[in-house]
Amino acid sequence: MKMRLLVLALVASVTVLSLSNTAIFGEGEKTPGAPAGMSPEDMAAAMEACAAAQKVGEPHERLKHFVGEWNTVTKVWMMPGMDPMTSTGTSKVTSVLDGRFIQEELKSSMMGQPYNGIGLQGYNTIHNVYEATWASSVDNHIYTMRGTAQPDKDGKFTVFNFYGEMDEPMMNMIGRMINYRTTILSKDKHRFEIFDLAAGPDYKVIEIEYTRK
Repeated sequence: MKMRLLVLALVASVTVLSLSNTAIFGEGEKTPGAPAGMSPEDMAAAMEACAAAQKVGEPHERLKHFVGEWNTVTKVWMMPGMDPMTSTGTSKVTSVLDGRFIQEELKSSMMGQPYNGIGLQGYNTIHNVYEATWASSVDNHIYTMRGTAQPDKDGKFTVFNFYGEMDEPMMNMIGRMINYRTTILSKDKHRFEIFDLAAGPDYKVIEIEYTRK
């Protein structure tokens, strides 16, 4: 019954669109390339803007550093002043969707339990900002973050600074502001750090050192 209703709804939608097209453009006429009221010049400019938004450029080139297979050392600080819990793991990063994004698959452990994560990162050419997502085997939600890339204060290393939110169910805190910072140290090494801005600008909770295999 549900399938029959779905088919009927689809047929009705196609019929309405067909009748509307005929009423506006005339029987047998093709829909013009530009919307009503848009000049050919405006249409050309719109197409040019669309092409620019789809272009893979220099910001995407910066992401190529991360492509490859890595050994990782993860440190987690539970409380200020405490020694961090340390674990090792591996990471595989691939370039996907024609170089527009990189995808990471991380396998490690955290607090003695297996930890697997998947991330996607790219550059939004409309907003002119880097964007990333992260999902893992210890959470039921997707982290999202945005940021920029620039040289460090000495002009030596490239630093990716991302900002987003993180929930802390143990403390019943929702939406804590987080700084996700990645520093490229050399062609074969980079460091990822998470700072809990709600606790202080330099309050580091997680650090992952990546060394190329």
